[in-house]
Amino acid sequence: MMKEFEMLKERGVFELVPRPEGKNIVGFKWVYVVKWKKNGKVERQKTRMVAKGFTQVIGKDYEETYVSVACLESVRLLCAIAVSWKLRL
Repeated sequence: MMKEFEMLKERGVFELVPRPEGKNIVGFKWVYVVKWKKNGKVERQKTRMVAKGFTQVIGKDYEETYVSVACLESVRLLCAIAVSWKLRL
């Protein structure tokens, strides 16, 4: 868990700021996942920090949210189109 937390800090995923008075603070929790090999042995253990978004109030805590995530299929499709049209990425 601390390894994951340090990696998030190094990558600049979040920034610690002073707690504002009179504002709702969105908490988080750690989600643990064990990745298994085909032979049944543990390959690795992963952790993720997940925000408790259900504590937010629309219009008070946020106006809109957006997270840019590219799925592998979209990236492959973009590369295939670029190759077929002889474009450079």
